[in-house]
Amino acid sequence: MPAFFAHHYCFKPAALLLASLSSPAFAISYGVYDSRALAMGGAATAIGTHAQAAFYNPALLAFHEEEEEAGRDGRVYLPNIVVQVSDGAESAIDAVEDELDTQLSSAIDNFNDAPVQTSAALIRDVATDLRDVLDDIAGKDLSVDSFIGFNISEPSNREGGGFYFGARALAGGIANVSDADRALLGDYIESMGQIAAGADPATVAAAYPHLVNSRGQLLDLTRTLTSSADVSALIVSEWGMAMAKQFEVRGHGIAIGITPKLMRVDAFRDTADFNDSLDSVEEAGDEFKDTQETHLTLNADLGIAATIAEHYRVSLTLKDAFKKRFSTKQEADPVTGEPGPDLKVTLSSRARMGFGYVSDKFSVGLDYDLEESTPMATEAGTQELSLGAEYVVFDSLALRAGYRNDQTGMHENMASAGVGYRWKRFVVDVAYASGGDYRAGGLQLGWTF
Repeated sequence: MPAFFAHHYCFKPAALLLASLSSPAFAISYGVYDSRALAMGGAATAIGTHAQAAFYNPALLAFHEEEEEAGRDGRVYLPNIVVQVSDGAESAIDAVEDELDTQLSSAIDNFNDAPVQTSAALIRDVATDLRDVLDDIAGKDLSVDSFIGFNISEPSNREGGGFYFGARALAGGIANVSDADRALLGDYIESMGQIAAGADPATVAAAYPHLVNSRGQLLDLTRTLTSSADVSALIVSEWGMAMAKQFEVRGHGIAIGITPKLMRVDAFRDTADFNDSLDSVEEAGDEFKDTQETHLTLNADLGIAATIAEHYRVSLTLKDAFKKRFSTKQEADPVTGEPGPDLKVTLSSRARMGFGYVSDKFSVGLDYDLEESTPMATEAGTQELSLGAEYVVFDSLALRAGYRNDQTGMHENMASAGVGYRWKRFVVDVAYASGGDYRAGGLQLGWTF
């Protein structure tokens, strides 16, 4: 029996998948930073609470009518976690965790040691799983948008302050899987499937001459694979101090707020492909990390909000008021030795308008991005319209629901829901959102003071 599938080299699709998860496949949105906003579709710039103000609209800190000692409306939240992930990203993560490439390598070794039907079937099955994963992620957004942090808010009489620290990680990409690669994997699957069904390996080899050399050994065709992903990422760590003051203008309360902040931005950008000849997923991560550049910068969020007819509120905010561009480190070309061109990642300002009705028991609000967000690199933009509502039962249980729509039509709409509960001084908020191929969840624990 010829050595039909001698093991020369096993490509590392997990390396590509892992690297693809390191770049957002969407422009940087306004952001969802806590469970209440996630449950309410992201609508928080007009109907947000004091505890949310530092993230969405610092002016909201000033809508308070009691002194801080009397009101006991201060909040501390730790932890504060939100994770949003696409189905494509989940598939890629599962592939990495299952180590399908390692399984394929082991299966080929087993076949070479014992070229029988069962070992051929194992190669066929693992290769099929790999192709299915590539089909699942081909051309889709592999997106992760997560935030973790803590925050403290202290509203007072028509003024207030807050502090937060948090890190937002935007990760994802678009896998460009070529038809030629699908065809090549299909040939491997079909040939091994025939051997598993009892066909003579020599006959099968004759039917697939492009896969074998003159000795019947499998040719290393993995270097001809063209699938790739242009990947980029930002990890934005922020230390922010929010402050706000309310003024009376013709009988209407108008609040102005600002959140100066120190930002550490870790920028990544690279092109991952199957021809990197990586030995492990860890090395894939190391290679992507080699492009990392860390930047320290200052920025600010600005907000204004007005109360009309006691319960109606309108707001205007600007997130990251100063546009920033960050470069990444590029390795020299391995063939020519020439340094790679600088690649830029952009963090642009995002303006949002909000409208809402706010009362002790019921609140409903609408947020709208005033323009399409600028892509971070080569991904599609986004422009969100968010609708959310909250109803408070027994002064302790908050029921929430929301809906988020992307006005560009490039991303699926998302429906969301969640609850908040207060027991004595302990508070907890949970949320879940789903739409198209996107899922999200949030949790925060805190207490009042």
